[in-house]
Amino acid sequence: MPQAVIEASPDLAIELDVPNREYNPGETITGRVFRRSHVVSSEALVSIKLYGRTKVRVDYTTNSGNGSQHHTVRTRFNLLGSGPAFYNTIFKGPIHIPPDGSKTESWPFSFSLPFGPVNPQGVREGAHNKQKHSFLPIDPPDQITSHPLPFTFYTKVGSYWANGIEAYVEYVLQAEFFEEHTSRFSSSPSAKKTATAVLPITLRPPPIPPLLPDEWRLGRWVRREGVRTQRLIPEFADSEELSFKQKILKLFHSSKVPKYSFDILVISPGVIQLGSVDPVPFRVAAVPRLGQADETSDEVRQLERTPTVSVVSLKMVVKARTEVKVASSLVWDRYTDRTDKFFEWSWMWKEGEEGMALPVWDRRMGAEAGAGFGEGDEKKKMGEKEGLGGGGMSSAGGGGPEGEPPARDIGAELGLRFNPTELAYRGGPAKMSALLYPDFTTYNIRRTHELKWEMVLAVAKETVKVSNDHFVRFVASWT
Repeated sequence: MPQAVIEASPDLAIELDVPNREYNPGETITGRVFRRSHVVSSEALVSIKLYGRTKVRVDYTTNSGNGSQHHTVRTRFNLLGSGPAFYNTIFKGPIHIPPDGSKTESWPFSFSLPFGPVNPQGVREGAHNKQKHSFLPIDPPDQITSHPLPFTFYTKVGSYWANGIEAYVEYVLQAEFFEEHTSRFSSSPSAKKTATAVLPITLRPPPIPPLLPDEWRLGRWVRREGVRTQRLIPEFADSEELSFKQKILKLFHSSKVPKYSFDILVISPGVIQLGSVDPVPFRVAAVPRLGQADETSDEVRQLERTPTVSVVSLKMVVKARTEVKVASSLVWDRYTDRTDKFFEWSWMWKEGEEGMALPVWDRRMGAEAGAGFGEGDEKKKMGEKEGLGGGGMSSAGGGGPEGEPPARDIGAELGLRFNPTELAYRGGPAKMSALLYPDFTTYNIRRTHELKWEMVLAVAKETVKVSNDHFVRFVASWT
């Protein structure tokens, strides 16, 4: 089920009035069909049609006593009808193009794109008239035309033998040239197709106005961490090498070795707008645990200054999840859901640098505010997967809303901005291996994304690694 590709020759070619233009639903496609090669015919016909479809192919392998066997299942939904709105005869009559190339014939065409599918019967046939074969509702049929027209899309996950999924949405112009033809078996002339031209066109995702601050849907994630080292005490803070005795005490987690306990709070986005001029918010705070019930040592609680926590590296991974529907009882949901690592980016502070130091928590507030912050498994898991909530925090070094600790907005400082083809950042951009599409759902395809981040934190020359992953929704740009 290959995608349509450009087919053009001197015999027939399609050109748009604005080459390489991307269209929105509701706009008009205009262009011309050309013929440059020699032809003489007393009666010729040139037609052009526009079709749109969503197609899925699932390859999987089963094993039995006779060995492995490969299977392929396909499904398609036709989005546009075959009537006059999407099929035009743009020329009919005699034609003469001399062989010297001194003349070229061209015929204009125009198609108005709908806002939604106009072929309810083709959609229902693609789902075998069963709702379970479609992500979008198809009952009653008259509501199908209110569905949004899906944008151009392509993905391929896995391979022919390794349970692969190929899915795409395409819109294609196809022109055909017919000449009058007389067969030796019949005296009556007939039409014979002698040339074809194909031109795929691109429908872009409908533009979305820039996200407002409260539309980023920031998610909270909290986790308790701690380090145990003699370097927490000022007299050993600058020691390059601990003594043998100190290493042994540290190795066996001796209570004689000072410990600092703190919570890490990460505010990460649940919605990301592609092409946004505003950087992706990614805010990090370290909250000391200085209460009597916490594990922080007395000598650390008595320090005049709370130990500094710094971010020394950050890694982000975007995973794309593709789900498809096929009308096959042999497949169902077993082979129709694949998640693939789509993009990976890492940032590390240079050797010798202290990294991004998180704002120092006011120790006069630490015991009071820290005692009630991040308690319980519920708060620790907040922000994981479906636990995305509202709320925001300040930028680097500033205090957050009431009850929130000061945080550092690493996303703003690094200038993290997701574009369809790259991640732009200070020192970037980082190219993606494929096009990053907005999340969407159509009849037989659903595309969603996950964001995984991983940070390495440094405290008193000790390192701690923290990570989390959660669903994130990518939305289209405004322009």
